[in-house]
Amino acid sequence: MAAEAGLGKSRLVQECIAMAEEDGMAVLRGRATQAGAAVPFRPLTEALFSIVRSGAVPDDPDLAPYRPTLGRLIPEWRDAAPYASDDSPVVLAESVLRLLGVVGRGRGALICLSDLQDCDAETMAIVEYLVDNLAGLPVLLLATVRSTPSPALRLAHSSARHRVARLLELTPLTDPQVAQLAAGCLEVGEAELPAGVLRWLTQSADGNPFIVEELLRGGVDAGALARTESGWQLVGGIPRDLPSTVAASVNDRARRLGPQWHRALQAAAIIGRRFPLDVLQSVCGLSDDELHALVRAGTEAQLLEPSRTAPNWCTFCHGWAAEALAGGVLPGERRALAAAAAAAVEALSPELPGELCQLAARLRLGTGDEPAAGLLYAMAGRRALDDGAAASAQRLLERVLELIPAHSHAARRAEVLESLLYALTEAGDVEQALRRGADLYGSVLLAPQQRAELLTRLAWVCVVGNHWEKAAEQVALARRLLSDDASPAHLAPLDVVEAHLLTLAGSQGDDRAARAEELALRAVRTAEEVALPATACQGRQVLALLARRHSFDDADVHLRHMFATADAHGLPIWRLRAQIRLATNELMRTGQAEQILLARQAALALGAVTAGSQADSTMAMQHVLYCEFDQAEALADRLLEASTRMHQEGESQFCLVIKIAAQAHQGRREAMRAILAEFRQRGGEQSFHAPVVFGHRAICALLGEDRPGAEAEMARVREWERTHPTIYYQSGRYGLGVLLEVLAGRAGEELLAETRAAHAAQLRWNLQFVLAAEAVLLGRAGRADAAADTMARARAAAAPFPMARHLLLRLVAEAALADGWGEPVDWLRAAEQHFHGVDVAAIAGACRALLRRAGVRVMQRRTGIGAVPAQLANRGVTAREFEVLTLLGERRGNPEIAKLLFISPRTVEKHVASLLDKLDRADRHELSELLSNLLL
Repeated sequence: MAAEAGLGKSRLVQECIAMAEEDGMAVLRGRATQAGAAVPFRPLTEALFSIVRSGAVPDDPDLAPYRPTLGRLIPEWRDAAPYASDDSPVVLAESVLRLLGVVGRGRGALICLSDLQDCDAETMAIVEYLVDNLAGLPVLLLATVRSTPSPALRLAHSSARHRVARLLELTPLTDPQVAQLAAGCLEVGEAELPAGVLRWLTQSADGNPFIVEELLRGGVDAGALARTESGWQLVGGIPRDLPSTVAASVNDRARRLGPQWHRALQAAAIIGRRFPLDVLQSVCGLSDDELHALVRAGTEAQLLEPSRTAPNWCTFCHGWAAEALAGGVLPGERRALAAAAAAAVEALSPELPGELCQLAARLRLGTGDEPAAGLLYAMAGRRALDDGAAASAQRLLERVLELIPAHSHAARRAEVLESLLYALTEAGDVEQALRRGADLYGSVLLAPQQRAELLTRLAWVCVVGNHWEKAAEQVALARRLLSDDASPAHLAPLDVVEAHLLTLAGSQGDDRAARAEELALRAVRTAEEVALPATACQGRQVLALLARRHSFDDADVHLRHMFATADAHGLPIWRLRAQIRLATNELMRTGQAEQILLARQAALALGAVTAGSQADSTMAMQHVLYCEFDQAEALADRLLEASTRMHQEGESQFCLVIKIAAQAHQGRREAMRAILAEFRQRGGEQSFHAPVVFGHRAICALLGEDRPGAEAEMARVREWERTHPTIYYQSGRYGLGVLLEVLAGRAGEELLAETRAAHAAQLRWNLQFVLAAEAVLLGRAGRADAAADTMARARAAAAPFPMARHLLLRLVAEAALADGWGEPVDWLRAAEQHFHGVDVAAIAGACRALLRRAGVRVMQRRTGIGAVPAQLANRGVTAREFEVLTLLGERRGNPEIAKLLFISPRTVEKHVASLLDKLDRADRHELSELLSNLLL
């Protein structure tokens, strides 16, 4: 709802609330104020307080992982987690969305947010998130905004254009509506309005209902409009002085309370539209009884409104009232009152919690002391950054740089700039961070060491934003500024940044990896000596990634150090990251999921939604390997929905990898291709997920008996990993690809020995294929017993993976038949039974063909006659003919049908001719149309 001030937004909101409450809906209400414009999340905090105080939030398990994050808005919930929660602003928005969905379940919820033109950027981001994602939830968002330009108004218009919201724009009252309002206020009929009153109101109020009411109230209070025995009368003609001075009406009303209260209200207006009562009490020297009397009198005069959420605060009912009262104070007296109020704020609450810090800064600015105001805004900006309110922090810190002189406060400005770079990074504005840091190298106001520290921070900004070349430039500049005898404590953060840069950027190479490891080790040693725990955790993280190349056990050593450091220094998110990586390594080694499930529970208890989602995605991929496809896809769909809504592209890409894998491991090539299209659209083939997708496509090709296609996919894996750092170790390079090369006769003991030397070959998913390749080579060398024993070990490694286990049997049995070792007939029978049971026809047919080649009598597999539609069965269509008809419906040619059903093309022709005769159709096209109609 958009309108100018005073056009009735608040009145309409009240009516909507009354209707909602009458219908039994939950109602949440919050309001932004000018005084608290830069205080993050204030309107939302007020709205959520209203529902929490009523006890209307159920103890819903769906809210469990979000309660710690919501603790940033609802302090009573902060005890829900022993450590810090996930500080992502997107996660906070999702948490609010989940809470509203739970509150409105079964009865509906109305959330009213008023005066959003005055709200902070973080609140606007959450409001925008809610507008985009409330569809389907039992929640109505009603927001009001003034029609002057603001981010809130732009959001209102864009949401209306995109039809995700309805915009109601209030317009001034027409003359007849002004007459109706005036008559209602005076409790008379429109015909009974005094002569000249309507003309006075229409000319003076411009259709603004608030001014209409204020004019009438002021006229009555001043005696210019009086009730007589014959009705309302204008006394002395139209009161022309009132229309131009609504402020005079406000001041007059305040004066009628008495000189003491008038002066106190003026002092309150100097403090702000929303002000703390204890500060006003200190400035005016009021006793407790006098303070309470002032609030009562101001409330009765409709000037003040006690805060619903903070008992020690009070608000002027209208901004006009505060402006009118403050405007009556002389400039010198204004500065004196602002100084007294600032001193009172700092004395009463020395730590300046919450919005008191910005209130003190604004008051100091009102006294003309810009440096003092700037230092206070700097404190507020750093606090906003700690709370995850990056946009508010950015705005506050940029203002600090305007207020603090560079020539006299260079060191303070450097600290502010470092915090600003953090804020810009968190806000995702890497380009502006780079612009802000562009002049650091040449600055003469900062010592070289200070410039190097800021450049290090800027380099990390570039790493986070994947600006590899720019990150390298900042690292080089920082190193030039640091002397040879620079303190190791200043070098450690820079070393960590460069180690990440060498590990993640550019092509793979042992020299880059060795340099990265050297830097990370040096940084970790220094960080652990001089107590830089976050830097130590960063270093251990990159060391664990590098150690994977040689040994996952060595990687675990670094992760355990990381866990211990984070635990000792109260860094819960870093501790959780270590726990999840440890659990993931254990899962890859053993195929067992117990540890990753425990890590997921830890993430939920901590309120780390993003980390919990990462554990979920790891588990979803494991469901695919376990052939628990329904669970995998359901979890992937849920994660994809959330990550897409939260604009987490990397996580969204991996969710699509899971869905691709689920289809590939069931041999569903067409379904897999459809998901691949979305994966490409999201840039997946340029991401680190690409080789994993190639590996799963190879499996899909094998299930379709397309050996050349599988080999081509594995060639793509090798080419990708030749030019990119190895991030994932289950793409097939250390497992399936080796087996295919051995089966094709292109590789032997040399490749097998090279693969076995890699620790990744011992991961359970890879190990099954490596052992199978070894068994094939042993059998080919005539060592039948050793081959059989090795194959038994391969089958044991494959035990948790039903599809992979039977795929191994099919692939190795063919070689075993040729070389005369093992139990290929039993293996083929087991594989054929499995793949027939899961309806992967091509590989099941291949198993039957191999059994026939081995001279084994094979029972024909037919889709039961009960699977043939009754209309076809009644006309004599057999199960085999129905199989052919189904493939015809997929527009397949005779050679492809023959290959899929393991019959000859000539036999296919006979079945097609029989179908044409039995079903009285002229050609294959009509057969396909018949099938389509039957399946509708």
